[in-house]
Amino acid sequence: MTGSDPTSDDPVSQDVVAALRDAGDHPLMDSFPQGAIFAFDRDLRYLSAGGHGLEDVGLSRSMLEGRTISEVFPAETVGLIEPLYRAALDGTSTTWDVPFEGRTYTQRLAPVTDAAGAVVAGLGFTQDVTEARAAEQALRESALQNRLTFEHAPIGKAIVELDGTWRQVNAALCELTGYTEQQLLGMTFQDITHPDDLDLDLDHLGRLVEGEIRSYQIEKRYVTASHQVVWVLLSVALVRSEEGAPLYFISQIVDITETKRQYQALQDLTAMVAHDLRTPAAVVRGFAELLEGRAAADPQKVRDYAARIAASAEAMMVLTDNALTATAISDGHVAVRPAAVTLRGAVDAAVRAADLGATSVDTEALDDLAAWVDPVHLGQVLTNLLTNAAKYGDGRIVVSSTSAEGRVRISVTDDGRGVEPDFVPYLFERYSRSAAARAGRQRGSGLGLHIVSDLVTANDGHVTYARSALGGADFVVELPAAPHGPLTDR
Repeated sequence: MTGSDPTSDDPVSQDVVAALRDAGDHPLMDSFPQGAIFAFDRDLRYLSAGGHGLEDVGLSRSMLEGRTISEVFPAETVGLIEPLYRAALDGTSTTWDVPFEGRTYTQRLAPVTDAAGAVVAGLGFTQDVTEARAAEQALRESALQNRLTFEHAPIGKAIVELDGTWRQVNAALCELTGYTEQQLLGMTFQDITHPDDLDLDLDHLGRLVEGEIRSYQIEKRYVTASHQVVWVLLSVALVRSEEGAPLYFISQIVDITETKRQYQALQDLTAMVAHDLRTPAAVVRGFAELLEGRAAADPQKVRDYAARIAASAEAMMVLTDNALTATAISDGHVAVRPAAVTLRGAVDAAVRAADLGATSVDTEALDDLAAWVDPVHLGQVLTNLLTNAAKYGDGRIVVSSTSAEGRVRISVTDDGRGVEPDFVPYLFERYSRSAAARAGRQRGSGLGLHIVSDLVTANDGHVTYARSALGGADFVVELPAAPHGPLTDR
C-alpha cells in the first residue's frame, strides 16, 4: 500500500488487506483445479494467489505474491490487463478474455470493499478457456454455414412445426410459391397444398410421426399466391428429441413443374404419333398392297390409289412437321429470322401447300401488304390455319387483311360451325381438341393452333379467335408491318 492510499490509515481497511495477504495459505485457494484465484492491492501488487491454474501457465504463488503485475508479466500482457485491474479498484466488475503465451484465459475481476463499502483491493479469477472458445467459434461458424446454406439454397427448404405451420422458410421457397416470408410464416403447408394431394401428404406425415417410416418423398402440387399450380418433389424428415419425442419436420422442395410438363408432352406426343399416324400409315400400306395386285393393270385405279397414298403421306408429313416444331418451341430452339414478306405471296404459297380438297379460298380482300416476319414461320402458320378451316368448314374460306399503326392483320375465316364456347379458352393449348372434333371423322393432333400461337408470338405478334360473319371460325393473326425495302413472297 502507498502512503497516498486513502485507506492506508484505516485500521478496518488494513485488516481486510492483511486478511487477503494471508489468504494464500487457505485451503480454499487450492480448491480450483482448473483455474487460479488472486487478490491485489491498489498498487497492482499481488497479495495472494492459489489454484492449480497457476501451474498451467508456469506460475506459482512465490512468483506472484508481493510483486506487481509489471514485475510478473511482459509489457504486452500488462497493457491488456492493467485497465481491468484498475477498473476493479474503481468499483467495477469485468470479465474479459486475455491471450497469454498462445492460450486464451477468461479473467473475472471484482472490487473488494471494507465494512464501510470502500474499495480496498481487487479479487480476480482466471481460467484457461482456449478449447472452449475454439469449440464456440466452430459452433458459430457451423451455425452460420448452415444458415447461409439454408437461406441461399437453390431449392426450397423449410422447417415445419408438427401442426404444419412454417417455422422457417428460405428465399427459394418464397419464389416458388409467390408468397413473402412473412406470409408463409403465418400459414401452414396445408393452406397451399393442392386439395387433391393433401390426404397423401398427411398420410405420410402420420406414418412419419408414428415411427413407421424415417422419411418420405412424394410428388405433389402447391397452389401459388397467384393461383397457379406448380408441381414439386417434396422430401420430408422428422427431427426428434433425445427421448424420441417428435419436434419438427425438415422439408426440401424441388420445382419439377417443367419436368412434369415435358414428361406429359412426351406422353401426349407418343400417343398422338401412335394414334394419328397409324391411320394414314395403314392407308399407305393398304393401297400399296392393292397396287401390287390386280389393280396394277388398271391405269385409273393406279392413279386413284396413288393419289390416296400421296394424300396420306402428306398428312403424315404435316403431323411430323407439327410434332417437330412443337418440340423445338418447347426446347427454346426456334430461331426467328424476320424479313419483309408480302401477305398475298405467302397466302398463295400456303394454299398450294395445304391439302384443302374441294374447299374454295377467296383472297379478293387480301390487300397488298407486307409483314415483318420469318417467312418459314408465316408459311407454317397460314398452312395450319387454312388446313384447319378446310377441315372444320363447309367448303369456303375467306382470307383478308388490314393494317393500322404499324401492324398488319391477316384473317382466315371459314363457314363451318365454329368453336364450342366452353372450349374457346383451351383453343391454343398443346394437344387440345374439342369434344366435337374428337367425335368427328377428322384426324388431328391438337398441335396446329398451339404451333400457330407460339410461332406468331415468337414473331412479335398475336392470334385471336372470334365467330366469323360466315358463322364459322375467324382467326386473326397480327404481325409487325414490314419497313420499306425488298420484299419476298415466302
